[in-house]
Parts: sequence; C-alpha cells; structure tokens
Amino acid sequence: MSTVQEKASQPGGSIGGRAGVFETRDFYLACFLRCTGYELLDLRAEGHRKVFVFQDRATRRDDVMAFYGDAISVRPLAFAATIKDMKGLLHNG
Repeated sequence: MSTVQEKASQPGGSIGGRAGVFETRDFYLACFLRCTGYELLDLRAEGHRKVFVFQDRATRRDDVMAFYGDAISVRPLAFAATIKDMKGLLHNG
C-alpha cells in the first residue's frame, strides 16, 4: 500500500470533485510539506488512519521526490515545531 496518493481526474489531482489537491498518509512527508508552505486543507479519517489533504502545487512531484531522495532540507527547529503541531492535530483533531 502506498503512503502517497494522488486522486487523478486532473493533473493536480482531486478529491470529492475538488481539483488541485494532494493527499498522503505519510506523517513526515505531511510535516515536510507544511514546512515548505503547502496549505493543509483537511485531515480526514480513513479507517483507523488519517489522510492529510493539501492544496497541490505544480512543483509538488519534484518536492516529494526531493524529500524521499534526501535532496532538500528544511530548518530543523521549524520541522520539529511542525511535527509537534501535526501530532496535536492527529490526537486532538
């Protein structure tokens, strides 16, 4: 099962008829995307797991590949703060 998903009715993806969104179940990728300025649109339940839904960008594929390829960096303290915030969303949202 993939942790990164793209709903593909349009190039940017769509969920529920909304174009231009990207979703992932990967917690640390979601934190990275938040750190790099992606707008978190929704956090939805999928069984006992959560799915992070972001506003998509034209550069998203390159950003995701850079994340998994360890070819990009973010400010460490910002990343740590984002992890804390996102964990709060998971457990309290």
